[in-house]
Amino acid sequence: MRYFSNRSQLARMDFHTRLIMTYFLVFMLAASALSIFMSHENTGLSAEGSAAYYLGDEEQMMFAKEKAELVETAHFHLFIMPIVFLTTGHLFLLSAWSARWKTFVISSCFVYITLEIAEPWLVRYVGAVWGILAPINAALLGITMLLCILVPIYEMWFLKTQRRG
Repeated sequence: MRYFSNRSQLARMDFHTRLIMTYFLVFMLAASALSIFMSHENTGLSAEGSAAYYLGDEEQMMFAKEKAELVETAHFHLFIMPIVFLTTGHLFLLSAWSARWKTFVISSCFVYITLEIAEPWLVRYVGAVWGILAPINAALLGITMLLCILVPIYEMWFLKTQRRG
């Protein structure tokens, strides 16, 4: 657990470790941006758009999402999102941020990922009002993912500290 102290372990990594971690984080940044773009294209990142996307909309000739589609999407998200979160979250935990902020950011990521997976089910089977989660959760999850990506990049390359190797 000494790696998750308030001193930045990221700034102390050797060049090649920082390089591969940075490449990974840049790909995660691109993937996050693409995810937001896809959500915008599908739902407009609005409560109404989310409701129409999952419940269907006759005017736009959109069909309601079937249970099998929701299961497939949830299955994929339940596998990939925790892996991305585990990796980016661990890198964030190596930062110099306080234990309190680390706990808040990591816990927030967990909550927002859970809501991301639950939202389609809530909209489809409970009510269109749950579409409000789309813009709010996208923004909050986006912010926490940005923190888990940009803080490590900053500390690896710009934080002034004595490097080990």
